[in-house]
Amino acid sequence: MKNRKKYQYFLKNESAVLGLPMRLTVSLIIGTMALIAILSTILNPCLFPHRMLVTISPEVTTVQGSDPENVSFIVFVNDTDGFALSGASVIVKGLGGAGSGVSDKNGKALVQLRVQLENGTYEGYLDISVRATCHVPFEYQAIVKIVRKNR
Repeated sequence: MKNRKKYQYFLKNESAVLGLPMRLTVSLIIGTMALIAILSTILNPCLFPHRMLVTISPEVTTVQGSDPENVSFIVFVNDTDGFALSGASVIVKGLGGAGSGVSDKNGKALVQLRVQLENGTYEGYLDISVRATCHVPFEYQAIVKIVRKNR
């Protein structure tokens, strides 16, 4: 008889059942917010990306004629404090060619590409794009000038 009263009390106590949807909703909202925070940290590890300084050498290169020629550039990638950035990807493109490189521990990347000045054209320009983790991408158009040598 005593067990029967407990069973009847359990059936009549509806407050736990009524509060269940609210508890599930709150748990779902908190869990979703935690998942979003974790994923945003994993996918974007840098909340405040830093700027970088990029220099390229030489800034003016001479080619012989209208035939395609190989040219090389050294790109230096540093942070704003002057420290070298390693692992930055560098792309130089234009005049029918493109080349890429990755900066070493000294922040230096060697980029080689094949360029061609069209007949009747005596100069052209190359663009650069540099990307590094936790840094604002650097893009600059017409950073390198290619000039045809007069014969």
